[in-house]
Amino acid sequence: RVTLMEFKIKPESHLCQMSLSQFRKHFPHVIICAIEREGKLSIPDGDFILQPSDKIFLTGNRSEIVRFHNKIRPRVIKSLMIIGAGKIAYYLLNILKNSKIELKVVEINRQRAEFFSQEFPELYVVNGDGTAKDILLEERAAHYDAIATLTGVDEENIITSMFLNNLGVQKNITKVNRTSLLEIIDNQDFASIVTPKGIAVDTIMHFIRGRNNAQFSSLEALHHVANGQIETLQFQINEGNKMIEQPLSQLKLRSGVLIAAIIRQGVAIFPSGDDYLEVGDKIIVTTLIQNIDKIYDLLER
Repeated sequence: RVTLMEFKIKPESHLCQMSLSQFRKHFPHVIICAIEREGKLSIPDGDFILQPSDKIFLTGNRSEIVRFHNKIRPRVIKSLMIIGAGKIAYYLLNILKNSKIELKVVEINRQRAEFFSQEFPELYVVNGDGTAKDILLEERAAHYDAIATLTGVDEENIITSMFLNNLGVQKNITKVNRTSLLEIIDNQDFASIVTPKGIAVDTIMHFIRGRNNAQFSSLEALHHVANGQIETLQFQINEGNKMIEQPLSQLKLRSGVLIAAIIRQGVAIFPSGDDYLEVGDKIIVTTLIQNIDKIYDLLER
């Protein structure tokens, strides 16, 4: 019900020099919950002015986020090339096989390529090295709207994405298992990065920290963004919680904490300071504070 998106502001974007209060008027159902500027993260207030090269982290329901994205970047993905026929590619293709997206897979292992051809009869499968320059040029990689580099070798994924960026591919998606490499690629404006290890760690940490639940709330979900610097948490509001029935503007939240969304009876609310919490609500919180597992840890002491 709540989508989180990371978005880099280009110098030509009309978002430049817009304050967050103005942004909210233009996009009332989307909240900027964090901003990264020159490597420093902050939870902004309404007076914050957006600048070129800012990375903004937005929350909203799926349709509003898609609408925002289409308004800022109207290009639609109509074709996708996948380099590497591994497990992630297999499950991704099962999701996309009935879509209208033109799909192609490039796989160096002949047996694996034949398996994908049998599993997905309508799929165009190429048996070749998708990280090799000549293969990418031969397969007209530059004409694809998006390319996902999903081989098992991080370095090959990174270098291939850099080459594809130079070719002018609009959307590069790169799988990186070794999180130690993220500091290097974070400085390169070439890719969307997927880290399977980080997703697994978030899931495990949710179960571990969820056991420390307080009486008046429960931690139901946990995810990291911005290379683990921002935590997004989901809490359930239980009976007796002292945060209910008062405006959010009166809650004494710690610096670096934002209530980004309230889910009430299955409906997502993207709140202002006048909204209240009720028993049974689920709240989505973004925070720069690490290792929070109780909802009262969000409040000043």
